[in-house]
Amino acid sequence: MVLSSKTERLFKFSGPFLASLYIAFGLMDLILSLAAFAIGIPEGNPVLAYMEQQGLFLPAKVILTILVAFLIASLYPHKNARPVAYSAILIMAFVDAYHVWALSALLPTG
Repeated sequence: MVLSSKTERLFKFSGPFLASLYIAFGLMDLILSLAAFAIGIPEGNPVLAYMEQQGLFLPAKVILTILVAFLIASLYPHKNARPVAYSAILIMAFVDAYHVWALSALLPTG
């Protein structure tokens, strides 16, 4: 299927926009992870779980999020890298959705 140039422009994103979106999802993941830790749920990512045990979870999470966002912004102009950028954002969106679902299932209601 060939898209018209008008349709192509409608769905054209910039690297900085997608990097900002990734940072927003990463910030939400950080906040929801800290909420999970507060009720006794351990980190599911083994690398970040190790960092949490060392007391380095917060800096590691922030540095990794900024690094991935930088890579998205830098590599997005290359069309071959775009599926990777979209995948990273989609994965973070699913991780955040899972956090919300799991926390809502585990927290007592009313």
